[in-house]
Amino acid sequence: MEFGVVLPSFGAPARGDGVAERLRTVAQAADRLGYHVVWTSEHLIFPGTVTTPYPYGGKFPYDVDDPILDVATTLAWVAASTTHVKLASTVIVLPYHQPVPLAKALATVDVLSGGRLLVGVASGWLAEEFALLGVPFAERGARFEEYLTVLRALWTEDRVTFRGRFVQLEDAAFFPKPVQRPHPPLWIGGSSTTALRRVGRLGDGWLAVPKPSVDALAADIAVIRRAAEEAGRDPACIGVASSGGATSLDALVERLPALERIGVTIVTLPALYWTKTIPDALAMMADFARRAGLERRG
Repeated sequence: MEFGVVLPSFGAPARGDGVAERLRTVAQAADRLGYHVVWTSEHLIFPGTVTTPYPYGGKFPYDVDDPILDVATTLAWVAASTTHVKLASTVIVLPYHQPVPLAKALATVDVLSGGRLLVGVASGWLAEEFALLGVPFAERGARFEEYLTVLRALWTEDRVTFRGRFVQLEDAAFFPKPVQRPHPPLWIGGSSTTALRRVGRLGDGWLAVPKPSVDALAADIAVIRRAAEEAGRDPACIGVASSGGATSLDALVERLPALERIGVTIVTLPALYWTKTIPDALAMMADFARRAGLERRG
C-alpha cells in the first residue's frame, strides 16, 4: 500500500500570493515524509453559475472564481522541487483536450521528472464546461476512449497511424517518448457502472470517488474486477486510490487495514480539506506519516 496527499493547486489554497511557495512546501514535505504520490486536479473554465448536479454528493466544492492551476505545468514545477514522489492528476478531463498536445505535455513531465508521472483521467461531468469549450457533452464517453487509445499509441509507437472518429494520424512521428515503459500509468476516475467497467477494460488503476463506507467501496472494486476478467485482464494488476470515505485523520488510520484488505493500493490523505492552513496540513501530514508507518512500509 502506498500513500498520497493533495497539493494546494486549486481552490482557496491556490488563491493569492505565495502559491508557488505553498506548492513547493507541501510537495517537499511529502517527499521528505515518505509519501508516494502528490495529486493535483483540473477544471479549465467555469460558467458563471453551475447548474449541473454534482455527481459525487453534496454541493459542488469550488467557487467559480477559485483558481485551478494547469495540471502539466504544476506537476513540472513540483518535479523540479522533489526527488522521489510520484506526480499525479486526479483527474484530467480527457475529452477537453486535443490528445496530441496533451500527450506532448505529459511526456515532457515524465521525461523531466525521471519517470514519476501518474496520469489520472476521466470523461467529465460538468455540462456547462463542455459547452464553453465547444465539446459536445453527449460525445464525452466516445472521445474519452478514443483519446485514451491515441495517448497510448503516441507514447509507445515510433510511427503512429490512427484513423478514428475524432483523430486522424498518418505515419506520425511523436517524440520524446515517456521514460516509463510502456507508458506512464493511466488511471481512470468515475463512479458510474460504465466508468467502473471502463476501468476494468482499459485502466491501470481506479481513482475512487468518496464512498460512505468501505463496503460500498468494495462493491465497486468487485465491478471493476469482473470487467477486467471479462476483458481477459488480470484484476490484481489494477490499482485503487481511495481514502475509504473517511472524514477525519483518526477514521482514516482506523480504516487502513480494511482498505488494504479490499485491494486499495494508494490511500490519499486529504489534509488540505481537513485543515484550514498550510501549517496545519503539514502537521497532519507528519502525524499521519508516523501513525501509518510510512517509513516502515517503504
